[in-house]
Amino acid sequence: MNLVVLGATGGTGRLVVEQALAAGHTVTALVRSPEKLTLSDPNFRVIAGQATDPSAVSRAFGGADAVISALGGSGSVISESTRAIIEAAHKAGVSRVVVLSSFLVERDRLDPVTRLLTGLAMGSMIKDKSAGEKALRDSDLDWTIVYASALTDGPGGGSVVELTEGSRWNLSNRIARADVAARLVQAATSPQTSRRTVSITGGTRTKENLQSEAARHV
Repeated sequence: MNLVVLGATGGTGRLVVEQALAAGHTVTALVRSPEKLTLSDPNFRVIAGQATDPSAVSRAFGGADAVISALGGSGSVISESTRAIIEAAHKAGVSRVVVLSSFLVERDRLDPVTRLLTGLAMGSMIKDKSAGEKALRDSDLDWTIVYASALTDGPGGGSVVELTEGSRWNLSNRIARADVAARLVQAATSPQTSRRTVSITGGTRTKENLQSEAARHV
């Protein structure tokens, strides 16, 4: 498949590019600073531009089959880039869009104290991501939003647990960026998570444990 990656110079975005190429996909990265990407591969191209600029995003989307956004940033980067993604996707005829988000945006999965503290400390980031995700949900695109717990730079290949309905996030939850990247590539190339959210963390939380957690919060 032809994949476009936004946020490719970030810690998770770089791994998305590497894993997508290793899986045999063709990858286009739209980045502000092309010099930060030194990867050499015949199936990899870099386009200079801002993810918040609809014209730049449109250039990157030409011939794409799916888009993966691992963007971060402050201010209104996520909401503005999401609007650019939606506009460019319609122009280019791309429907599949996978977006990485933070567990902090799933406010209903946080306990009251954590919800209060994170709202005070990171309210602007949460507001920006929430606005972008609402725009994506309201669009007619084939989207998936992946909520990940706190990220680590350790090796991937560990267990990945998908939270069940009703289960809560814990601030101690951790997942390797490499495992998140693998899930993003998988989501972009598979219809299994079409128009739904996926909440993932690492570790050994079993399905039975998650169901027990959910029961305690009923």
